[in-house]
Amino acid sequence: MKYDFRFVKYQGCGNDFIIKDELDGHRTPDRDRSALARKLCDRHFKVGADGVIFLERAKGVDGSMRLFEPAGNEADMCGNGIRCIASYLTGKLGKLEVDVLTRDGVKHIVRRGDSYTVEMGLIRTKRKDLKGYISDNGKASDSMMDIEIRAGRRALQGSLVNSGEPHFVSKTNNLASLDVKDIGDTVNGDHKRFPKGVNLNFAQVIGSHRISIRTYERGVYDETLACGTGATASAAVALMLGWVKPGQVEVKVRGGTLAIKVDKDGRAFMTGPAEAEFEGALKVIV
Repeated sequence: MKYDFRFVKYQGCGNDFIIKDELDGHRTPDRDRSALARKLCDRHFKVGADGVIFLERAKGVDGSMRLFEPAGNEADMCGNGIRCIASYLTGKLGKLEVDVLTRDGVKHIVRRGDSYTVEMGLIRTKRKDLKGYISDNGKASDSMMDIEIRAGRRALQGSLVNSGEPHFVSKTNNLASLDVKDIGDTVNGDHKRFPKGVNLNFAQVIGSHRISIRTYERGVYDETLACGTGATASAAVALMLGWVKPGQVEVKVRGGTLAIKVDKDGRAFMTGPAEAEFEGALKVIV
């Protein structure tokens, strides 16, 4: 199939996305979306991105986002990606608040200047909340806040939570020394335990309300400059385990800073930037 592919390129803290507006109803088939993502995300031969987001119509919301990652898989949610979609939609629709449907449900986003606050939903910590992501035996009600995973000979202790995507969060005292890609590749090579892959986050406490993280993303299968669901998961774990004091957590990622709040009911809110970089068109055969 040959496509005249028109797009806009956005980024949030360095996490970058190709956005294809299909709100007019001309929808690319999913099999081609997967193939397009594998081609277009290549930083050497095509546009380059951490994913391609197809924006389409959905009942009762301003739009639905379908994110296809470089490996061709579809992600459940993306915190930086949804801010980019909110930036695009608020500009297109002339609104300051939008509702966007994701595979993790509807997310409400509010624009304030150049920042976007996303209602991320509940931080889920039980085995039942991670069904399909990890194959370990156990009760549905088991907490996943203290588990061990292995990266070759290395044992990593941490928490596995669902913040829209499955994220393993592990505390470290020396963030700079970690070979995040090697660890992530090794862990994601265990297809029996993690049949759909898993995101890894390493967090270092740098203040009473501040952490610094590095994230390896499934689907990208590499370390990225930022991950919104990863920052949300890491801040939530830091709060739950008392690594930081109660209140807003500033999360430093490689590409910038995100602010995370978790209310008394366990609902998380992420605030951060999103910027349009350029638009373009190209012919692609898939």
